[in-house]
Amino acid sequence: MNRGIDALVVAGAAGAAVHAVLAPEHLREWAPLGASFAAGAAVLAVGVVALALRPSDRRVAGAVACVLAVFVAGYVTTRLTALPPLDPDREAFDVLGICTTAIEAAGLLVALPRPLIRGGR
Repeated sequence: MNRGIDALVVAGAAGAAVHAVLAPEHLREWAPLGASFAAGAAVLAVGVVALALRPSDRRVAGAVACVLAVFVAGYVTTRLTALPPLDPDREAFDVLGICTTAIEAAGLLVALPRPLIRGGR
């Protein structure tokens, strides 16, 4: 078992699930934002399944880590400023978003110190 891979799978599954659940609400509020939630959830879900099936594949682990990093950066950025192509208004911090981002960031923190990129040894 590799603790870093397990952390990426758990954090990725949590992030994909939350984004998938929130996508319809965001689609009603602002279509580009909702579409980005749906696409992000789908990409992350596929990555998590691929990582669970092929935990030794460094490319898959790196891809899942990159998507999680984008989610974390996106949440923080949209709370500090508006991103008009995706969201015309700056969003407020919220409990679900903070908790989800904390899980995603924790998955990265557990995984990144491990030599995932150099072979997981």
